[in-house]
Amino acid sequence: MPRVQVMISASWLRKLALVIVLLLAGMLAGCAASRSPVTGTFDAPAQKNLGAQRVSVFFHFRHLTQEHGFDTIPKLKAQGVKDFDNLFRDALGEISNISGYVTFTESPTDVNNPQRRQERETFRQDNEYTLQVDFFEESSFKQQCLSATISLLSLTLIPMPYTWDYTITAKLSDTSGKPVRSYQRKASLNNWVQVVLMFAYPFHPLEGKREEIYAESLHDIFRQIESEKVLKK
Repeated sequence: MPRVQVMISASWLRKLALVIVLLLAGMLAGCAASRSPVTGTFDAPAQKNLGAQRVSVFFHFRHLTQEHGFDTIPKLKAQGVKDFDNLFRDALGEISNISGYVTFTESPTDVNNPQRRQERETFRQDNEYTLQVDFFEESSFKQQCLSATISLLSLTLIPMPYTWDYTITAKLSDTSGKPVRSYQRKASLNNWVQVVLMFAYPFHPLEGKREEIYAESLHDIFRQIESEKVLKK
């Protein structure tokens, strides 16, 4: 009987040691993120909409995500990046003739909240234009699982990529709901994970690269709106 207890204890010790090794590997793993250029950018010379009458705009934001192979449909999430409000505020300077604006970020729980839905429709009716901006993040469940499995089995010695594709779509409509213009930008984000990359992380953080995609896309869309002089009375 004592021998059996020793064997069981040794087995548990081996499992515990394996768990500790895996945890340490995860803690030591580093990453280096990179991003593609934003495609679909406005390629004409930027022009200010000087002398235009000021208009009110309702900015309706939606952050969506879909992991293909796992999610059947795109799903709303609370936010795409942590500092989105500041990114939007900075990009808003590209448009010169806004008299006032209000923002609304759609939440997954709004479907069960009639007050929030009514608030959104009130904003739409009370402003001369509505700009709905969708930030859509796509990834592959198969690719994410494969990368995670190889990273785990190799203790992150084999560098593995994690990829996300972003589509930023902006639809401008007037107060009656009539479409005015639409815009779209695309970019990809890659994050390589490996133990050696722990030294590269401070210079190539994932969140920073994602913020760059959001900020560059917003600036470019707003710059095109300004240059095309579509906000007018």
